[in-house]
Amino acid sequence: MMTGMFEASDLALRRMAALLPARRGYALTRVVTPRLGGARRRWISSVVRENALRLLGDERLATRAGERFVVELACDDLDAFNASRWSEERRLDATTVVGADHLPRTGPCVVTSFHFSGGFRVFDVLRSEGRRVTFLHAPPRERLSGYAAAAHAARARYFERHLDPPFIEPGPGARDALDRHLADGGAVVALLDVAPAMLGLRDHTPCELFGRELRLPVGLMRLATRYGAPVVPYDGRIDADRRILELHEPRAAATPEALLTQVLSVFERVIRARPWTWQAWLDVERLFSPEA
Repeated sequence: MMTGMFEASDLALRRMAALLPARRGYALTRVVTPRLGGARRRWISSVVRENALRLLGDERLATRAGERFVVELACDDLDAFNASRWSEERRLDATTVVGADHLPRTGPCVVTSFHFSGGFRVFDVLRSEGRRVTFLHAPPRERLSGYAAAAHAARARYFERHLDPPFIEPGPGARDALDRHLADGGAVVALLDVAPAMLGLRDHTPCELFGRELRLPVGLMRLATRYGAPVVPYDGRIDADRRILELHEPRAAATPEALLTQVLSVFERVIRARPWTWQAWLDVERLFSPEA
């Protein structure tokens, strides 16, 4: 979600960590990442803390979010670098799934989240259940370089190798592509915490998060309602070299707007429980902007 967070020294660290045994690689990332970046890294932590305090109103949680935000993001990127080096079996062995019985075994489904660090393994978990998985994903519009380009390329390689289709891009033709995928019994993974204007999305609706009004995309909820497809919220978190992927109880509602409201209530609880995992803190005000 962040394109300017890390620099060349971080890229070298991530590549070194990917060569090490898992526990040592993630430990190295946790220890060294906070020491890189100097004043800029301290500024990032302070902004995250201020934004979290404004939204959550909890000094303790805001402080922890500021302290852990950068490291959690770095470990999430390391997941992407490791995805092409580790076998699927190894990735699954390093993942604990909570609420696996909430995942429907057959038929179309929508599996949705916010940008939470540690959630990348959701694709492996779905594929291990025999699901044909795609990702509703908007590639970067600007040209990336350095660290951002390498991290994006690592994720793109994974999508190309393991998803079918690798992704569906929002915009013209997306609804038809999603329609076909769901009609064929496929699973769609989507992240909802995006400002519609940033992607030129026209199908969005007013809603609330932490008592504040915002607008979020609702097109995928509309398709799920049409098909009667369960919508399964999920979140991920990082525990040393393991990933804990939590699948929450499937949501269903008579209208797409009501369905989105139910899903947001899950993510509000997740953010309040572990705010350091949410990757949107630096530009969170953009979500709540009337122009968003």
